[in-house]
Amino acid sequence: MRLGEMPWTEVREAIARGATAVVSLGSIEEHGPHSPGGDYIIVDEIAARAAEISGDVVTPTLPFGYSEYFRNYPGTITLRSETLAAVLADTIDSLLLHKFPRIVIVNGHAGNTGTVELVARRYRRSHGLVIPSVAPFQMIQAPDVIERVYGGKVELGHGGEPIGSLMMYLRPERVQLQRAGAFGRRTVFGCPTEGLGAIKVNGIRAAVPLDMEDVTPPTGSLSDPKLGSAERGRQLLEYAVEACAGFLKWFRTVDPHLGSGTAVTQDGSAR
Repeated sequence: MRLGEMPWTEVREAIARGATAVVSLGSIEEHGPHSPGGDYIIVDEIAARAAEISGDVVTPTLPFGYSEYFRNYPGTITLRSETLAAVLADTIDSLLLHKFPRIVIVNGHAGNTGTVELVARRYRRSHGLVIPSVAPFQMIQAPDVIERVYGGKVELGHGGEPIGSLMMYLRPERVQLQRAGAFGRRTVFGCPTEGLGAIKVNGIRAAVPLDMEDVTPPTGSLSDPKLGSAERGRQLLEYAVEACAGFLKWFRTVDPHLGSGTAVTQDGSAR
């Protein structure tokens, strides 16, 4: 059920039934020259379908995330980490005020992860409440899922797959595969890169603040967009929905309160 499409009285009834509040987070950033930038479209669909199956309530998806390393690509909108944290905390405070018994975050953007964890830890300390987050785009990139959907081991990456296939399924009229160009990963300082935050120097990982254009061709694509298809998008979406719904159903069976933790004094004794 979508919170924004429900009258407040229906929301009150859902809370009384024990519905979980599902907070959906996305982003808008480059995904290659061929695919729409709003990956919030995908996580919105996943979260809404999963909540419908589990009988829970999903908030409107926040379309902006922390996408600082994509900032130079036109169309990218990035929030400061502290802005994202404040919006997320205000959302959670509102849901707690109305007595939702559980909150789960469905995070559709890896760049949000650090902020989400920081905010969740604050609520563990202040309320003794565990607010878990699940990441559907990571779920669908599990090796067994990739092998089943793509028919073997393939390299996936930003600006190519799996977002391309998901958009081909959800927004086929907006994918322009003829615009796709070169893809791959470049070196920085002559060293291989790892994600958008590190290089490897003689096998040693060194954290480096990289931008997307540092590590890809001008297209912004790490992996081959030509691997995309609407059928693969359907399979990936359905897997993500099923996995998220399964988690939501399970979370309804546990008490999310683990306490705020034990305070420790300077001499190391607990109190």
